Amino acid sequence: MSKILGYIAYEGPSELNGAPIVVIINKVHSSSANDKTGALVQSFIIRSDVNPVQALETGDDAAICGECEHRPINAKKTGKAPCYVNVGRSVLAVFKAYQRGRYVKINPQELSLILAGKKLRIGTYGDGAAAPVSLWQTLTQYTADHVGYTHQWSRAGFDHFGWSSLVMASADTAEQALEAQALSYRTFRVSIGLDKRAGEISCPASAESGKKTTCDNCMLCAGQMKAAKNIVIADHALGHKRRVIPILVAA
Repeated sequence: MSKILGYIAYEGPSELNGAPIVVIINKVHSSSANDKTGALVQSFIIRSDVNPVQALETGDDAAICGECEHRPINAKKTGKAPCYVNVGRSVLAVFKAYQRGRYVKINPQELSLILAGKKLRIGTYGDGAAAPVSLWQTLTQYTADHVGYTHQWSRAGFDHFGWSSLVMASADTAEQALEAQALSYRTFRVSIGLDKRAGEISCPASAESGKKTTCDNCMLCAGQMKAAKNIVIADHALGHKRRVIPILVAA
């Protein structure tokens, strides 16, 4: 019998546009090799019916990333730096494993017991807000800790109360950060250079902070569940080739 790689936590319509998506939880029984994040359980939000590389080209990734300006299809139009994730590696591997039936579909409440005492990354790829907030509230009820980020905080009708308690609001400018903070979010802001503002600290796992720790030891990026300052990280992108934002993982 093949080894189970992970679990299907959700299959259903995207909260962002209604298209079919799946939430895969992996690295539950093994550790990520990423030297920044450390041993976090990973979660991938992907289209269930479209190859993720193809989704980038057609714009079908809107179901899992919304109208994020760093989606490749948007970045081409605006000149913004595209998302840092190498979808052709880890994300594609997760999608292919899903197609082969390597992930077990499980009730979120049962999965929450499996995740008890572990540390979870909400949205390793894809925005966690593409799935219902109730899913993540269930999955994190027994975890030792979690981290997460969303670009969807500015959407009309967004559940600020539910999401601000779980995740950081991703901000690309100081103005966006202030807007999100006014909506009760703690923020994770990417800055050109390290332009640290009042109420912010530099990401402790970043190069500019001397990589003092790893994400799995820091765990400050848990929204309002942590009474901590907002976070800023320098954008180390060369030109517009890639962005350095919270986490890059391997499948």
